[in-house]
Amino acid sequence: MSDHSISIVCRKSVYHGNEAKAKEILQWLISKDIVKPELSNCILSADKGYAISDGAKQIVSFPDELPYSLISNGLDVITSRQIFDTGETGIEECICPNCKKDIAKEDWGFFNNWYEVNDDLICPFCNIAADIHQFKFTPEWGFSNLGFTFWNWPEFEDSFISEFKEKLNCDVSVVYQHI
Repeated sequence: MSDHSISIVCRKSVYHGNEAKAKEILQWLISKDIVKPELSNCILSADKGYAISDGAKQIVSFPDELPYSLISNGLDVITSRQIFDTGETGIEECICPNCKKDIAKEDWGFFNNWYEVNDDLICPFCNIAADIHQFKFTPEWGFSNLGFTFWNWPEFEDSFISEFKEKLNCDVSVVYQHI
């Protein structure tokens, strides 16, 4: 069995006040008993995360598939600028909002501009810069300095994603990664 994750990522490259919002969201998840309050070795990282708790059964579509017995079963809270990718799944399409061409098969160096410089991607076909969130990624990817990655959890209920959006006060990308 391989690992997978679901990341809920703000659809803002720079979420102002990301550290405070991350703490607020974490406290909300703890108050609902979705994750445990103490840090542990429950994520695929050198860092520690927040392990799954009993309230997680209320927010997933398949509660019997929750990873209570797995070592990697927790929440990783990310507050640094990051590309949340799909792992082995890759990108099927990345459509430029200007020229409507698919740039997924091009050299992925165009991501460097977003990661290192600003919030834009420069299309290799039309050379026009646009906010990365205007590009259409299939499957969905996320780009932000605020994201929440749940390791080995089954699919979330739509109501949980909606509540998450409301708490963040912005739209989100839901990124499914398989490694």
